[in-house]
Amino acid sequence: MKTLVFGGSFDPPHRGHSSLLRAAAERLRPDRILIVPAYRAPLKDSPSAAAAARAEMARRGILGRLPARFKRIARLDLSETQARRPVYTVETLARLKREDPRGVLYFVCGQDSAASFGKWKDPARLKSLAAWWYGSRPGKRSPVPAHFRKLPGLFPDISSTELRNALALGQDCSDALCPEVLASVRRLGLYGCDLLKRLGRDLSPSRCEHSLNVAALAEALARRHGADARKARFAGLLHDIGRRMTPAKMAAYARRRRLKVPRLEETCRLGPLLLHAHVSADLARREFKILDSEVLSAIRKHTLGDLRLGLLDKIVYVADACSHDRRHPASSGIRALAFIDLDAALKLCVAAKLQHALSRGAGLHFLTASLWNRLAAR
Repeated sequence: MKTLVFGGSFDPPHRGHSSLLRAAAERLRPDRILIVPAYRAPLKDSPSAAAAARAEMARRGILGRLPARFKRIARLDLSETQARRPVYTVETLARLKREDPRGVLYFVCGQDSAASFGKWKDPARLKSLAAWWYGSRPGKRSPVPAHFRKLPGLFPDISSTELRNALALGQDCSDALCPEVLASVRRLGLYGCDLLKRLGRDLSPSRCEHSLNVAALAEALARRHGADARKARFAGLLHDIGRRMTPAKMAAYARRRRLKVPRLEETCRLGPLLLHAHVSADLARREFKILDSEVLSAIRKHTLGDLRLGLLDKIVYVADACSHDRRHPASSGIRALAFIDLDAALKLCVAAKLQHALSRGAGLHFLTASLWNRLAAR
């Protein structure tokens, strides 16, 4: 029996996966097709969606999209997800070989996975267990080991990582995800879609748009400067959630919750809107179950600043000050600078915030003034 094995995280499964499997089936004409979702791929970060959700999406978005002649011989192999641990490909292929000693196994994957084959567990044994095929994406030139054979054609240039980020920012992914997968993502609230619904419900359209812009810029800056992009995105999305309240309600909330706002009463006199970052951090923890200290710190410090700013704090502060929806003249220049020199951009953001306050005759919070003094002294 000829068995075509197609494994992966499928987080989420996209049109590139479907195209690759169909092309492999057309070329190899197997007797059966096994789609094997991983519980957690050993060489990748923990998946964003649970194993059961990814299996459902693979069933609907990969198996369900096969032509009828291949669908009849295909099934989902849930052995890896049911193991509830990272399962190495060599384990799965060895099991299949034991079940059908005379059978032939074909394994198909994308070019990036093929290029990383040397890092897989027991590559020598893997080569002996199966015949290896890969599909390439446009522009990909990663060298692939010689034992791989290339499927004809090019396959959609789609990245699951980029898709997860786009879904979390509410972007249209219908060109990369089939309707069945999109329906599962929305029904199960995967990849932050449930968070976006709540933002749309709690914030005004303009404030929601600002939050999406801050999240997108914070994520891009995090990738550029080596911070956690997922944390940056969540901090950006939730940094202004406290602004669903009026300033008077922010003050009442801060007092009732006994938030640790430096010089709380003085801050209320300067303007209770200045409390919104601390209120947002508390809401993120209480209502949105964000427990990561770095994310909460970045939310809390994005308005008044602080004398101790970590990398994520700086990223969110700058992203908020010069996101794409900001209209002040210097914003585009600061935004470009932030990808080159984050500290220089931070200094310009603090200066712009002070100048804006002075132009309106508003008082200066001691934390923001202290941050400026420290930056100016460097």
